[in-house]
Amino acid sequence: MAAEKGSKKGKTQSGAEVFLEILRNYGVEYIFSSPGSEWPPLWEALAVQKAQGIDGPTYINIRHEDTAAGVAIGYAKATGKLAVCLVHASVGTLHAAMGIRAAHFEKTPVLFCAGESVTFGEGDGSWVGAQWGRYLADYGGPARLVEPFTKASYGLPTPNTLAGATHRACQVAMNAPQGPVFLSLPFEYLAQSAVLPAPPGRTMPVAAQVDPAGLAEAAKLLAEAQSPLIITENIGSDPKAVAQLIELAEMTGSVVIESQQPGYINFPRNHDLHGGFAPGPYLAETDAVLLLDCIVPWYPPSAAHPKNATVISISDDPLHERAPYFGISSDLTLVGDAHAALTDLLKLMPNKLRGKKKAATARCKKIGEANRKRRAGWAKVCAAQKTTVPIDTRWFALEFQEVLNEHDAILVDETILTHWTMAETMNELKPGNFFNALSGGLGIGMGIGLGVKIANPERPVVTIVGDGTFNYNAPLPALGLSTEYGLPMLTIVANNGHYRSMKMGIEMLYPKGVAKKTGTYYGAEIDSTINYSVLAEAVGGYAEEVSDPKEIRPALERAFAAMREGKPAILDVKLGDDMDFLAPMFAKIMQE
Repeated sequence: MAAEKGSKKGKTQSGAEVFLEILRNYGVEYIFSSPGSEWPPLWEALAVQKAQGIDGPTYINIRHEDTAAGVAIGYAKATGKLAVCLVHASVGTLHAAMGIRAAHFEKTPVLFCAGESVTFGEGDGSWVGAQWGRYLADYGGPARLVEPFTKASYGLPTPNTLAGATHRACQVAMNAPQGPVFLSLPFEYLAQSAVLPAPPGRTMPVAAQVDPAGLAEAAKLLAEAQSPLIITENIGSDPKAVAQLIELAEMTGSVVIESQQPGYINFPRNHDLHGGFAPGPYLAETDAVLLLDCIVPWYPPSAAHPKNATVISISDDPLHERAPYFGISSDLTLVGDAHAALTDLLKLMPNKLRGKKKAATARCKKIGEANRKRRAGWAKVCAAQKTTVPIDTRWFALEFQEVLNEHDAILVDETILTHWTMAETMNELKPGNFFNALSGGLGIGMGIGLGVKIANPERPVVTIVGDGTFNYNAPLPALGLSTEYGLPMLTIVANNGHYRSMKMGIEMLYPKGVAKKTGTYYGAEIDSTINYSVLAEAVGGYAEEVSDPKEIRPALERAFAAMREGKPAILDVKLGDDMDFLAPMFAKIMQE
């Protein structure tokens, strides 16, 4: 390779060294990579970084692209920092595509990169390898494949743009609304001498602030409302915002709904003003709705729109401009950082609420009485399931929550129907201790959990997946990463022996159909006799199948003990059918 150069003083940097220097400038702590044959120049640059004692990103080698993408997303969600994920050419990009899409839907800042070839071995490029021309090249290169679900996706037409494109990619990923950026980096540009050096320093975007006049109008509307409602999904990405939202809700006498798929703990679920996860009961009477960093507050988007309310939306992307359809309307649409807006709203409210505090206090009392009664009834029913076999998810959730809180553990949730049950039951989870891994698709939850673990190395992390979801994941690469890098994590398989949401779809669409009458559910059945936990034994981890409700807590404690010994663990928990009790709840939601 005639163009090979070191990065020592007096020598020209390679393209890979410039790329790495830019990542250092942006404070990138980790490079998560599913390796490919385009990355030797970067590996050499990393070796130089280590040999010279330069502080820079730690390289994490991961055995599957789904896992690598998940780890990058989990780390970025848990820290708020830019993550970098490397995959191999078009083939690796296709594997990682769902993870990239997840980062897009969850507004997670990740720089994804793949390599390609621009010479295919012609001229003086014979060193690149025959594989590029034989089966690794596609029209448009890897960048074309992920354009629909990235903030930006592009290849480099010339080595002259490597430094500037990388610099800009880091900025764009971190700029609001945050999200994934994809760079296709030609192997040749990485290996050869860089044309331009890394730009000096970094230019990190500053979050846009909401228009003060608009915020003042929002404060006025909330203060004058007789039945205010707040709906949020993601304000809890910053746990400090939860206390502020409590203050706003109590100040205004507002019900708080977390919507159907909250990404975080946005509001204490045992608080008097937490009204659950479905806004239907409140939409008819509300006269002011604050959508605070919320994606889908109600469904259907048009038909369920509150007819007598002024709707205020605050988000860095309130119109969801990259979504092909978004049917939620608002009367006052405020663009900017929702966390900063919440802080500013609290400053405005005392003046707006003069003479109205008594009414707000009365609302708080009335709402609190109703919510305490609702939760007490649910808790009583849940506790009554302690001997039910198969294990009732409601009883499992009660036991599970106790153990999580005793160990101050972080929960990563990649379930569907089990999510509903846990959300209703586990109302004592703390802000910052929960991450939803569902929004972009199923199959990267174990990776997300490991990314959260990397961000929180001293704390126990538990990832829960359904049995269908577990089959979508790449468990062996995840377990391998766990043992190789000392990242013990507990994975719980909520095993009900079905793709239950598929079966639910048949039952809801054809309630009197042949499928239901004959018990013929195509697309729904999974062999429930499989013990998924034994996969942990392949890497020296802890494995246990749990079918006795009395063994839930002891099994969890044994798994936590294994994690303290540095071992990964899998519990395969045999659960009953959540639709036995969720179906009436869903029917009521649809009626409302």
